[in-house]
Amino acid sequence: MRSGIVCSGVSCLDLFLYGTAPLPTRESLSMVRETQYRAGGATSNTGRALVKLGMPTAFMTVLGDDPNGQIMLDQWRADGVDTQYVLRTAAAGTSLSTLPVYDDGKRGVYFCPGTNDIMDLSNLFGPDRVYLDVLRRMQVFHIGYPPLMRRLQGAALAELLGAVRETGVLVSLDTTPVADDTTLYRMLGPALPVAHMFTPNVMEAAQTAGRFTALAARAAAETQASGVPAEIEDIITPAELDGIADFLLAQGLGIVVITLGSNGVYLATADAARLREVPLASPAWAGQRVFVPAFRVDGPLNTTGAGDTFTAGILTGMCQGITSLREVAELAHAASALHVDLSRGARSFAEVQQALPTLPVRTPRNPHLAALAGV
Repeated sequence: MRSGIVCSGVSCLDLFLYGTAPLPTRESLSMVRETQYRAGGATSNTGRALVKLGMPTAFMTVLGDDPNGQIMLDQWRADGVDTQYVLRTAAAGTSLSTLPVYDDGKRGVYFCPGTNDIMDLSNLFGPDRVYLDVLRRMQVFHIGYPPLMRRLQGAALAELLGAVRETGVLVSLDTTPVADDTTLYRMLGPALPVAHMFTPNVMEAAQTAGRFTALAARAAAETQASGVPAEIEDIITPAELDGIADFLLAQGLGIVVITLGSNGVYLATADAARLREVPLASPAWAGQRVFVPAFRVDGPLNTTGAGDTFTAGILTGMCQGITSLREVAELAHAASALHVDLSRGARSFAEVQQALPTLPVRTPRNPHLAALAGV
């Protein structure tokens, strides 16, 4: 019987510099109040949330054989992650992000890709791809942020996910944004037919589908006209979401999950024939288009990792056999809301389910989506 989720993709050690200020000149000194190391990236953030939800979680990724890599491993093991399939290499150093966090809450990023730049099919699954056999015992393989992995884009990403798909796991793909209407599709497009599920935010979905420029221009015009900052998620219409989802499903995907920030999430599924090819998917999900508003969070916020926690909630709901697509999305919203609310903190699957009926639904800022949700 299959059990467990493998997280893969970008792994990065984050070094936070709290209580500092931007350098007034290139060679200035800026004092720092405190520092903190934290395991980051798609692998860390999604895996940490899965463990908290009670899911057996293992990592398949590549770290440098260096002190930063050891810090990552120690933190992962403390979180309860199975790290036996993590490859250590002397070919590159562990990826490191240095993040100065300023007193006004804003932050900068200095990013060294390190081992993310050399990760590919030749090393991700260990010597002679031996770890592919491990996936035959698992339920899900989730990989995140290919735009930050130079050797896992385009045809190379398709080859890797094709090998994974042959093991019978659910293949879940997440991404980071770019800046135009062509680059992200070039990076991800060849791999979409061999992925089962794609979990972008609305900007990433629009970029993949070639719809970003027009939506961004309309959001900018709305900002100028009203004086209130508007993002794509605040102005997009249900018809436009349908169009983006139709494009993505036409690439061969079975499930598309488009997050819309605090507005909620839009889910679209393929027809019954293709959905039968998607492990863990309920036949009742075929041909659906569902918008589910988010829950309101009233406590102090920490939104770092909110999107990855939402994805972890989707994967957990599927592994737990929840048969309603809407209920899977509600579970994911609840997990994310509890994660970002510092007054409550992350919870187990049972605790998230228990809290779910008590969470207030947030009225979407987007009037089109508010009308769609009836709130």
